[in-house]
Amino acid sequence: MKIGIFLVMAGRKAGGPETYEHGLVRSLAEIDHKNEYHLFCLGADAARSFRLSQENISYHVLRPGIRWISIPAVLPFAIRRSGIDFLHATFVPPPYCPAKYVFTVHGIDMFEHPEFYPSFVRWRLNQLIRTGLRKAKLVLCVSETVKNIIAERFKLPRERLVVSYNAVGSQFRAAESAEVLPVLQQKYGIQGPYALYVGKLQACKNIVRILEAFHQFLQETQSDMKLVLVGRRTWTSSGIDGTIQRLQLADRVIELGYVAHDDLPVVYSGASMFVFPSLSEGFGLPVLEAMACGVPVVTSRVDALPEITGDAALLVDPYSTEDIAGAMHRIYSDDQLRATLRERGLERAKLFSWRRTAEQTLSAYTEMMNPHS
Repeated sequence: MKIGIFLVMAGRKAGGPETYEHGLVRSLAEIDHKNEYHLFCLGADAARSFRLSQENISYHVLRPGIRWISIPAVLPFAIRRSGIDFLHATFVPPPYCPAKYVFTVHGIDMFEHPEFYPSFVRWRLNQLIRTGLRKAKLVLCVSETVKNIIAERFKLPRERLVVSYNAVGSQFRAAESAEVLPVLQQKYGIQGPYALYVGKLQACKNIVRILEAFHQFLQETQSDMKLVLVGRRTWTSSGIDGTIQRLQLADRVIELGYVAHDDLPVVYSGASMFVFPSLSEGFGLPVLEAMACGVPVVTSRVDALPEITGDAALLVDPYSTEDIAGAMHRIYSDDQLRATLRERGLERAKLFSWRRTAEQTLSAYTEMMNPHS
């Protein structure tokens, strides 16, 4: 097969979707030396970010670097010239595609929670997603939850929907204190125990309630715990500064912004607990990464999060500050619970590997090309 992959997020410090693109492509390259892969990238930095050089992989850097020109106007010609059998759109499909394609859906927040997105962004993404769902030969879903929601909401036949889970990289492992502490202190200025959040600092991730729950937790425990927030702010980050000021948390909250992917395992491993009460989640990569690093997890009982965590996390009502704070208090005060969650989390994370994701994806490619074999 000659397989094209349209990569939108690589090289953009784009969180989960970028992690998916890197994890999938690198693992496909590792397990498959037979088929040809043509990677369509939106810039030279994106192409370099894969750090892959092998005979069956070709890069096609779309120019100019202005995506509003290169995606609708340049990509179709590049697809035709490459002679690919089909395209895999890993985040959004191109507005026009001269080849049949597979489309990955990471979640449908834009449809389920329109209040989290500016109207122009929501309209553009929703149109592209609807196009992808309508025209794709196969739709890859990152969880059973996403598959079920899409099937019901858009009335798609289930035989067109294939689950291909996200995964956690092998670099995410529980690191020893001697390895962790120097990096935390010298590079990030973190000392003492801390609760951790990793992800974009946006409304659907429930940051304001995390802050409120953390404040309640401090009031109840008199702990010297700090709260470390990792991730970039977005257009829906309003309310964070006001909440920190209102609750007088300025000396207790450390905002690191974007942290390099290679440093994340250290930041996870040093945490006393991981708090991720997202309001909507198609998968929840940070939860899986935290479990792989042996960190007790507090997360939501909504969407795909119970599916991904199983019995390895404390599940809370994300709309209840008291529930979130109560779960934090339980982890803080119960040594046995912390040990149990750590052990279960480490085992649960082993179920999700990028190699398995690549195998599931490659199987879907083969099924699409040979539907009756």
